[in-house]
Amino acid sequence: MNIRPLVKIGSDARRRLGELGLDSETLLDVARRGMAAAANCTPNHPAVLPGILGWGETVCALRDCLIPQGWRRLDEGNLPLTVNEAETVAVTVATGDEDTGRPEGNPCTKSKKGPRVAIAIAINQLQLFPFPVHLRPDDVSGRATWLLLIHRDQAARELRAELSRPVNIGQDGRVDSWSERILLGATPFDEKFNASPASPDTPSPDIVVEIKRRA
Repeated sequence: MNIRPLVKIGSDARRRLGELGLDSETLLDVARRGMAAAANCTPNHPAVLPGILGWGETVCALRDCLIPQGWRRLDEGNLPLTVNEAETVAVTVATGDEDTGRPEGNPCTKSKKGPRVAIAIAINQLQLFPFPVHLRPDDVSGRATWLLLIHRDQAARELRAELSRPVNIGQDGRVDSWSERILLGATPFDEKFNASPASPDTPSPDIVVEIKRRA
């Protein structure tokens, strides 16, 4: 799907975030908390742990900040969402590639996404385009799902983040298209934040693995 997203920066980004009941300072603090958690890992930890720990702590920080404001946590399958009181906005967390936070970029998630993300994206698509003949407007949820997309750029020594609304998953399983991108800015970091992110091949947390006992 080839869609040119609306890219919001500066005052436009702040205004759009306000419409969603969010602000850039809170979201950047959330991203920094996740980065700090990943940085506490040492070379003796499993190689995939920094990425998983950073992701999990970011989800927790997002909920810690938003639940007192009337949002609630919701886990659909293994997809952790934070949903506003009006049930119109849901936010989840993902690691993005080097284009994350760059106005001219077209970011992708670093890992493949599972069926729950695919369902959320399908609903986002249906909210943007005319309804197929076999669907009624009442069949489509009014809740839009957004990704808090985070990238730690080791070369530039900065953390970049954006809140973006996904509308497509590519053949490789990664989210690769957006209807709207709200850029949150960049945060410099020093040498202590040097934990390696999880491999791009690390399974998405919303993938459900069923284990059945043999008869």
